[in-house]
Amino acid sequence: MHWLERLLSLLRQFFPPDFSWVNLQGLLKEAIPQTLEMAAGAMLFSATGGLLLGLYAGARLPGWRLLYSLLTWVRAIPDLTMAILFVMFVGLGTPAGMLALATFYTAAIGKIFADLFASADPAPVEAMRATGAGRTVVALYALLPLRLKDLLTYGSYEFESKVRACVIVGAVGAGGIGAELVGTINRLDYRWTTTLLILMVVMVATIDRIGWIVRRYPAILAPFAVFGGISAWINRPRMLALSHTLNTLGKMWPPKLPADAIQEVPRLLGETLLIAFGGTLLAVVLATPLGMAAARNLSPVWLYTPVRRLLEILRAIPDLIWGLILVTMAFVGPPAGVLAIGLHSAGVFGKLYAESIENVTPDPVMALAATGAPRIAVASFGLLPLAIPPMAIHTLFRLEWNLRASTIVGMIGAGGIGQALFNSQQLMFYDQTLAYVIITWALVMLVDLLNSQLRKRWKVTEARI
Repeated sequence: MHWLERLLSLLRQFFPPDFSWVNLQGLLKEAIPQTLEMAAGAMLFSATGGLLLGLYAGARLPGWRLLYSLLTWVRAIPDLTMAILFVMFVGLGTPAGMLALATFYTAAIGKIFADLFASADPAPVEAMRATGAGRTVVALYALLPLRLKDLLTYGSYEFESKVRACVIVGAVGAGGIGAELVGTINRLDYRWTTTLLILMVVMVATIDRIGWIVRRYPAILAPFAVFGGISAWINRPRMLALSHTLNTLGKMWPPKLPADAIQEVPRLLGETLLIAFGGTLLAVVLATPLGMAAARNLSPVWLYTPVRRLLEILRAIPDLIWGLILVTMAFVGPPAGVLAIGLHSAGVFGKLYAESIENVTPDPVMALAATGAPRIAVASFGLLPLAIPPMAIHTLFRLEWNLRASTIVGMIGAGGIGQALFNSQQLMFYDQTLAYVIITWALVMLVDLLNSQLRKRWKVTEARI
C-alpha cells in the first residue's frame, strides 16, 4: 500500500487550487490572451487553407493525388518538432507558435476535409454530375453543402485542439498558457497547476458552446475571422534568424545514428506503436458509450449535460499534461503513455462521436420513428448506421494523430522513440535528432497508408467524382 499512500500524498499537493488575484492578473493580461491570439491566428490560416485544399483534393480535381500526398507528408511531422523549427526561424514567442500551428493544422484540416468530402452521399453528387456540371461546380454546390455540418463540427474541434496545442508549443518557448503550465510542473507548484487546468477546462467548455452556436448560425463566424486576422497581424514574425537556422540545419545533415542506437530502434518503435494503438483502443472503448450519452438527439438533457462536462475535462487536458501528471504519480514507461493518450482521446472521441450522431440527416430517422419503433431501435438502426462513416474517419484519423502524440508523451518518460528524440535534442546531437524525426515520419506515413487501405476496404472513403 506504499504506492497508494504516495499517490494520495501527491494528489493532496494539487489542492486546493491557487486563486490568488496577483497570479490571476498575470494570466488574464498576458498568458491567456497570448494563447487565444496564437490559436485564432493559426485557425484563420489553417481553416481557410485547409478548406480550399481539402475541397480541391476531395473533388478529385487535377493533381489531387499529389496534393493529398503533400498534406499527408506535412501532417506526419509532430507539431512539437514543427514548433522547434519555427523557433529556430523566427525566435522565441507567439509568432513561432502561431506559424507552427498554422502549418501543421493546414495540412491536418486539409486531409480530414478531403476525406469527409470524398465520403459524402454519392446520390446528390451523381445527380448534379448528370446535369453536365463541372467538377468545380459539383464541389461547391454538392460536396460543400453535404458536409457543411461535419466541417463546422471538426472546425470547432480544431480550434479547441489549437488551444491545447499551445501547451505543447509553449514548452519549447512559444509562449502562452502552455509555457506557464509546464513551468508550474517543473517547479512543483502543483496548486497553481490545478488552477491552470481548471482555466483550460473553462476555456474548452466556452469554445465548445460557441462551436455549438456556430454550427447552427454559421454567419456569426465573421467576427471570429476578424479576430483571427487581428491576432495574426499582432503576432506576425518580426525577425528571421536565417544564419543561425542554416548553421543548425547544417549540423543536422546528414542524419545518422550510432550502432548501439540502431539496435534500440525496433524496441523503441514497438513501444511507440503500443502507446498509440493501446491509447486509441482505450479511448474508443470509453468514448463509444459516452458519445452516445452526450448526443442531444439521443439522450435526455439530464444525461447529456453532465457527460458533456466530463468529456470537456478529459479533452481540455492535453495528453502531454496527462503524461506529466501520471509520471509524477509513479506511472512510468508505455503504461503512462497509453493512459495519457487514452484519457485525452476519450474526451475527443466522445465529442466527435456525439456530434456525428447529431449531424445525421433527420428524414430517415423520422421515417423509422413514424413506424412506432422504440427509441433504442431508432438509435440502433437509424442514427448509428448513418453516423458510422464520419465516426470511422475521426477514429482512423485520430490513430495517426495519437502516433505523433506517442512521440510527445515519450519525451516526458513514457518511453518509445519520442524519448530518444528528446534526449538527442537536449544533448544537441542534431544529426541523431533528424534521424529520429525521419523514422517517426516514416512510421506515421506507414500507418496512414494502412488507414487508407482500411478506408477503401470498408468503403468509408471513395472517389465520388
